[in-house]
Parts: sequence; C-alpha cells; structure tokens
Amino acid sequence: MREYLIALATEGCIFSIMALGLNVIWGWAGDLDFAFYGYIAIGAYMAMVTSIGRLPAPAQYVLGWHLPFPLAALIATASAGLLALGVGAIALRRLRAVYFAIVTLSAVLMLQTVISDYTPLFNGFDGLYGMPQPFNDTLHLSPQGYSLFFLAFCALCLAIVYVLLERLSESPFGRALRAVREQERAAAAFGRSVYALKLTAYVIGAALGGLGGALLAASQGAFNPTAWPPAETLDLYVAIFIGGMGNIRGVILGVFLVLVVFQESTRFIPALWGNPNVSVAAREILLGLMILVAMRYRIQGLWPERARPGRGRTAARPAADPRPALLDVRGLSKRFGGVEVVRDCSFDVREGTVVGLIGPNGAGKSTAVDLITGFATPDAGVVRFAGREIQGWAPDRIARFGLMRTFQLPHEWPGLTVMENMMLAAPARGRDAIWRPFFAAGALRRAERADRERAGDLLEKFQLLDLRDEPAGHLSGGEKRLLEFARIAMAQPRLMILDEPMGGVNPVLGARLADAIAHLVALGVTVVIVEHDLAFLERVCDIVLVMALGTVIAAGPLAALRADRVVIDAYLGEAPVHA
Repeated sequence: MREYLIALATEGCIFSIMALGLNVIWGWAGDLDFAFYGYIAIGAYMAMVTSIGRLPAPAQYVLGWHLPFPLAALIATASAGLLALGVGAIALRRLRAVYFAIVTLSAVLMLQTVISDYTPLFNGFDGLYGMPQPFNDTLHLSPQGYSLFFLAFCALCLAIVYVLLERLSESPFGRALRAVREQERAAAAFGRSVYALKLTAYVIGAALGGLGGALLAASQGAFNPTAWPPAETLDLYVAIFIGGMGNIRGVILGVFLVLVVFQESTRFIPALWGNPNVSVAAREILLGLMILVAMRYRIQGLWPERARPGRGRTAARPAADPRPALLDVRGLSKRFGGVEVVRDCSFDVREGTVVGLIGPNGAGKSTAVDLITGFATPDAGVVRFAGREIQGWAPDRIARFGLMRTFQLPHEWPGLTVMENMMLAAPARGRDAIWRPFFAAGALRRAERADRERAGDLLEKFQLLDLRDEPAGHLSGGEKRLLEFARIAMAQPRLMILDEPMGGVNPVLGARLADAIAHLVALGVTVVIVEHDLAFLERVCDIVLVMALGTVIAAGPLAALRADRVVIDAYLGEAPVHA
C-alpha cells in the first residue's frame, strides 16, 4: 500500500508539471492547444535516446547517448520548446480559437504518425525501454528507498516550476498575457505584441510539457506511441478546468483531485456483468459529470484565478492654426470586394487639438480609424504620424509609437482588476520581458511601485479609486468608459482616437467624459473623437471633420458646418458626387 501511494503521489507531481505547462498556454494566454501531449512525448523520447545508450537489435533509434538524467531532461525540455516554436510560429501568426485548435490537433496527429511509422527515429510502434533510474547509479538505493527518493525529486521539480511560474504570473509579462487572453485588440491598442506574447507563452508551456515527459519516461522506464493519444490532453484540460483555469495552485489541486483521486478510484469498480471495461467507462463518465457539475455550479473552478490587489493609494480652423500636423492622412483608400469603403480620404490633425469626426452610418469612419491605427491595411494612401509614414505597421507598433485608439464598445480586460487594467496601460518599456522578474527584480519592483502610485492618482482623478480591486468586467458601461480614459492618461500617447465614447452613456456621465477629455488635453494628448452626439462634439472639439461616401467632404467648427449644404445633404444621403 505504501508503494502504491508513493507511486500515486509521484504521478501527481509529474502530471502537475504537465498541467502547469498547458495552463500557461490555455489559462494564461487563452489558446486551446491539442498538440500539447506531443510535446510531452517529444520530451519523453528525447530523455530516453540521450540516456539509455544502445539497446540490442532490432531496436532502432537516433542518438543512443548515455548522458546523466539532468542533462537529458534539459535536452528534452529544450526539444519540446523548439518544436513548439516551429508550430506556434506558423499557427499563431493568423489563427485563433477553433482554427488554432484544429491546426494543433493536425500537428500532433502528424507527429504521432511519423514517430510510429518511421522506425529509425524512436523505434516505431515498439517504442523505447530500459531507461536507467535517475541518480541511482550513484545512490544505489533499494527499490523502496528509490521510489521515495524519486517522489522527493519530482516534488522538488514541481516546487521549482511553481516558484518560477508564480514569479512570472505576478510580473508585467504575466499581466500582459492575461490582457491578451481577455481582449487581444485592446492589448494591441496599448502597444502589446499579441503574437510575440502568445508565442512566448506557447514555447514556455511546451517546454514544461517536455520536462514532464522526461520525468514520466524516468518513472515508467519505457515509452511508445500508445502512451500518448491526443485524447490524453483532454484529461489535463479537465484537471485545469476543475481546479481553476489560470490559477497555479488551482491547477495542482485539479490534477491531484481529477487525475489521481477520482481516476484511481474507478480502478476499484468491479467488472460488472462480466465486462472488464466497466472501470474505464466509469472513468470517462465521471470526468464528463465533473465537467457538467462545474459548468453549472462552479465554472471558475474550485480555486479560481485570484484578483491582484491594487496596493495603490487609499482613497479654430486648421488653415490658420500655427501648430504642426501631428497626424497627416493623404489619399487613404480601402476596398472590400467591389465596395470602396474609404476613397481618397485626406485630412490632418494639429498637435494639441481636439478634432471630431462625424458622418452618416456607412461613411467609412470606423474603417478609416482601423486603417490609421493598423487594424486594417490600406489599398492606397499615406498615413504620416509624427513625421513618419506608419501605414502597414502592426497595431502594437503604432501604439508604442504614440498613436492609440479605443473601440465602439469598451474593450477593458474584464477578468483583470481596475488596477491591473491601469498597470497594463502603462508604457511597457521592456518590462514585459520574461527575464526581468529573475534578473532585474529590484528595478522592476521600483518601477511597478511608481506605476501603482501614478495609477492610484489617475483613478482618483477619474473617480474610480474605490473600484481599484474590482474586476473591470463588473463595472457599469459609464464606468468602463471612464476606465478607458484613465488608461489613456496612464499610457501617455501623443494622439488618441476615441471611437464613439458616448455610446450607451447617460448625459450626466457625458459631462464627466467631457472633463476627462479636457484632462487628457491638459496632459498633452491630441484627441480625435468619432461620434454621433453633435452637442457633445460642439462642447469639446476645436474642429470637426465630416465624412461621406468614404472621404472627408468638409471641415471646420461645428457651428459653421450646421449651415453647410454639403454637410446637410451628406446626412440625408444626398452628398454631391463632386464633393
């Protein structure tokens, strides 16, 4: 019985390391990956071919080295990470959600086919065997003593992985990953490279899977293709889901509860009606029931991802304007199929001004904003910001250069606290780098402390300080708008484009938004507002641009535009062609 419990505990530690790797990919970055068990398999195979030496014929496999286990495990971890780098570099470039899952499932099926059918790689269907017990050639322990030692070694590996991931989770890198998971477009709009963050998380998670595979091979002493069907990955997903997606401790709890206690308990079910497969069927039924119960009563898991406390404070016409053009748009065009949505659109925005952009529905306003901020690529035209042409740049690069945007619907990071939303809006300045929590921890803490103090000041200014520890998704529509303005102030862009900020906002809160825009201008932010509320624009804007049929047809103070026949016709759908 003692040996059985030790074996279960060892298995729990190994599977916890695997699940923590998958949690980085799914729980932190939000990517559903079905190739994960392939990385576990590569880790197991590479650990074996670098440590078992040469087995007698007919066994065939590469390398056949006889390295000590720590070095073999390191090679296994790196091999899984490199494979994930290749898969992720292709799949994460364009694909998301179910499409990414399909590609990763295809990748693991191809990998399994190659390994199974190409015998000289890892001995084909027969697999590998004879892996020496790590360290026992030096320790010379008894079977009972070695099992206890190996449990302690696996627990030490799990503890090291836990500490490393805990530090990453609390770092700007971890916060940026959660922002990508919650709302990709908002993360890109605030200067985060979604592709780079997701790819980094994918490689880290796969590398941990490779480490888990190396430990699994050392525990079992053998490995072959029947040990890693793609369905095995689903067990890890269930453990993460039940324990608490995104939470390191919750994942470990889920592994021991789901993959150790519940699954092992099904082995003691007798073979009813003479059917030996009853226990296997009961296991699958139990897992399905656990998922249904969790989705009905505890969808956040037994140990949900915790909110990070705030720890902040407690309580004129363009022709006559001498200011330089910060944004200069010339001949911007975009066609979707046979429809030219934006057509030869040209305008400029002077530094330090508040500019409104109006026009009837379908005028091309939102598309023009997408083209300017990098969320779409123009077919023709030039977008010059701060003296540099930026058309074709990625959204995160444009944001880091100082041109940011909001969206028609608030794009907060709903699962993160108000304070975390503010911290993510702060200029990254390289703080998201994965090495900083380990090699520049002191400087990082000081920078984070300064950012929290500044975030607290801004939240107080925007009357959100009391909500700093509240998940942003729990705020009202108006409070989410105010949070957007607070994040803009935190980000310190040179120019901000606000896409319909008054949408769904009551008039009382509209006055607070007007004050918020004045505060941004006082901080040196140039503002462009896409809006239908003309009274609001007349209150806050220096100049208003009018779009119709994909181009700017008029510009000037709103009072003058109200009497302009071209503008009136445009809103009635009768803009003259020559305009």
